[in-house]
Amino acid sequence: MREDHTSQATSSVGLTQHASYHETLNLVDVHTDDTVSKHIISDQDEIVFNIEEHESSIILLTDENMMFPNNDREYREKLLTFGAAMLCCSCGGSIMLFSLYAPQFQTDLGYTQVQVNVLSMLSEVGMYMTTPIVGIAADIYGSSMLALAAAFFFILSYATAAWAYSMHLPYFVMMFSFLFIGCGTACIYFGSITACAKTFSHNRGLALGLPITAYGVSSLWESQLTGLLFIDHETGYVHVAKFFIFFSVFLGTVGVVASFGYRFGYAINTSSQQRKLKTSHTQDVSEATEENALLEVQEDSQILDIANDESSNEVTRKQMIAEFLKDATAWGLAFGLFTTTGPGEMFLNNMGSIIKSLGPGGPKATTNVSIISFSSSISRILAGGLADAMDSPRSKVRISKMWLMLFFAFLLAFGHLFVALGGLDVNNGSLFWLVSILLGTGYGAIFTLAPTIVSIVWGAERFGTNWGVLFLFPATGTIVYEAIYAAIYDRHTINGNLCFGEQCYHLTFVITAISCLMAIFTWALVWRLGWARRHVTV
Repeated sequence: MREDHTSQATSSVGLTQHASYHETLNLVDVHTDDTVSKHIISDQDEIVFNIEEHESSIILLTDENMMFPNNDREYREKLLTFGAAMLCCSCGGSIMLFSLYAPQFQTDLGYTQVQVNVLSMLSEVGMYMTTPIVGIAADIYGSSMLALAAAFFFILSYATAAWAYSMHLPYFVMMFSFLFIGCGTACIYFGSITACAKTFSHNRGLALGLPITAYGVSSLWESQLTGLLFIDHETGYVHVAKFFIFFSVFLGTVGVVASFGYRFGYAINTSSQQRKLKTSHTQDVSEATEENALLEVQEDSQILDIANDESSNEVTRKQMIAEFLKDATAWGLAFGLFTTTGPGEMFLNNMGSIIKSLGPGGPKATTNVSIISFSSSISRILAGGLADAMDSPRSKVRISKMWLMLFFAFLLAFGHLFVALGGLDVNNGSLFWLVSILLGTGYGAIFTLAPTIVSIVWGAERFGTNWGVLFLFPATGTIVYEAIYAAIYDRHTINGNLCFGEQCYHLTFVITAISCLMAIFTWALVWRLGWARRHVTV
């Protein structure tokens, strides 16, 4: 099916549904000066009619323009794929529950804060540092295989962690467990996003936005379930081994079920459907005009050229990365991601020990994990919606997305400043919810706006490569800031393990507050002195 047939043609090629027997029709438009000839070709008959049209054009509502088309089989396949993606993302955020049970590594296993933070960092490394490999695997092997890989990693890692916790096995066993938890999270998350991106050519923002939001919300209900099933409400003790066993079985099952959903869903059949459509279309065009047939040959030649170019993809990818890294504004954006998302991840992963340091009667970790998850998810939807609305041609007031980026970065900085200036101590720990809202809102919005800005500045055709490179900086920032927190915490520990009082975290939040302010300043320079001078509208 072609989008342009002559130099005067308009892109009105589409798919529609036959009124009598519900099957996909192929519409080929040939435009002349005053006449539009529409050839409607189906499997059962061929209807040819002419529509006289002078000053208006026909806009077709097509199945391709709908997220879920009316064709029954295609509808079921797309719904199955989307359901599998939503299932994975709705359950895949267990890595964010670390702060619920992290303090008991100190009390039950005798780990230092540095050792606890190393486990958190290893899970982040497994999730972030493997994304280039996981992305390539998604393109080559498909989301079904990634879902199975996620099931394998989750079963192996959580079961091993439960064994290591119960039997007090050497520390390195727990290290490998958390590394593989991160790998499983990367597989289940990227498999879902890749499946939606390849299945839905239209409404892609909605198709991607819902799973991403579901991933953020997953820790919300999982933290509440953990509080209900695995936490003693009188003592606050977490049954960590039972927690690990539960998620080993639960997430392993989710991965297997999702694998079948992807396997029998729409994405796995895309290539075969395209071959079938192309074969049918070629036969139909052979009966059309010689001009159309010539255009079909030209299109086939272009497709052949693209296929030949695939042999040099590796060289092209290296050249694209090299060109991207030569851009000073890319490094400025990366620095901002390092100094904003890194502190955000540090707070999320160490919230349990921060709450413990406030003494007995402080806020509940489960409640604040839910607050962060909820505020992060709402800010993702809000930031994405505002960014789209501001870019809409119908918008009366056009505002740069960078203003949104700077605003949410300021919220993040204000949360860190609040703690750094003494907003939290043993006397006012009840305000912990405010810090959770500020940091959760800023963190979630930045992770939504940053990829949007990348696609605008450097182009959508290079988005995967460029965002894959930038995605490494949040992971590196997490490692650095968690190491800072652990070092400061351990300097003030009592009996070598636990720390109590504001001194446990005060200096850390001074550093993170300054870092967030530096990010705001850097992004403002990148925007006004970099992209604005290039006449790039962000």
